[in-house]
Amino acid sequence: MLTTPERKYFVLIADDSEDDSFFIERALRQSRRFTVVGSVRNGEEIIAYLTGQGQYADRQLWPMPDVLMMDLIMPRLSGTAVLEWLHTHQVPGMKTVIISGSALAQDIQRVKELGAAAFYSKSAQHEILLEMVRNLEEFVMASPSGT
Repeated sequence: MLTTPERKYFVLIADDSEDDSFFIERALRQSRRFTVVGSVRNGEEIIAYLTGQGQYADRQLWPMPDVLMMDLIMPRLSGTAVLEWLHTHQVPGMKTVIISGSALAQDIQRVKELGAAAFYSKSAQHEILLEMVRNLEEFVMASPSGT
């Protein structure tokens, strides 16, 4: 009996903290469902990646992500500013997930109003990050289109 390979979902990590990016990427790499396609440090780099500007023009090297995992507080353009940009520049099939040290109710409400699919609090604890990845797998798989 032939089995179809599991679909891999491409993830772009956006966080100005190299440590946080490292911990998130390490947890994602333990999943059979996710492949990290890039890591950027600020909101301007997110937009450059998504629009294929500069070094991100080659989609063989820099494929479009299925999931954008983004910090809320970043230099140049904040996560909120990027969500506002995404509101007018749709990226078909991409889900935006916020990972932030700020878990204020008004922040969570605002990012959801702007279209964020999920909000997670940051943690450097590997088990907590693995649980976040498991939740993300379930969330992505439950989506009608699969992305």
